[in-house]
Amino acid sequence: MGIRTWILIITFFSLWGCADSPSATEKKAFALPSLPPPIAENVKFPLNNRTFIEVAPRELFGFPFLAGGNVATYTTTKLTYKLFSIRCNSPEQAASYLFSIKEQMKEARFVASYGGYFSTMPEGPLFVYAKGAYVAGSFGLDEEEAIELNKEFAARL
Repeated sequence: MGIRTWILIITFFSLWGCADSPSATEKKAFALPSLPPPIAENVKFPLNNRTFIEVAPRELFGFPFLAGGNVATYTTTKLTYKLFSIRCNSPEQAASYLFSIKEQMKEARFVASYGGYFSTMPEGPLFVYAKGAYVAGSFGLDEEEAIELNKEFAARL
């Protein structure tokens, strides 16, 4: 083979590698991990100020990235908020799922005391963290209140 043939082969493979590929900046549609079906776990939620608890099959609070789980509604004289838990198959899956949720949150801030994330979403403030085989958190509380009110809940998981 001559030098021209080698140059042609190298050019061909160089251009072949430059073919259209998906943009690195394009976001893929979020796919929920394979999670066990939600079951009632009322005993894990604090009783004080709890007004309602339910098993939600999917999309907690309308967020497509939050799988089904348990949701408890709490009402105080000042505010109404919700605590939630999503059961995963293992602690590793919960940690991986937490990171996936963080990627879907807008301007998520790391909360070191929980190893979780807080974000003020258009729908309301969302706080999530992983504890064992659970992803849990609160919806409707500012960051300081979320950290304080999730202490007892996290201890019960």
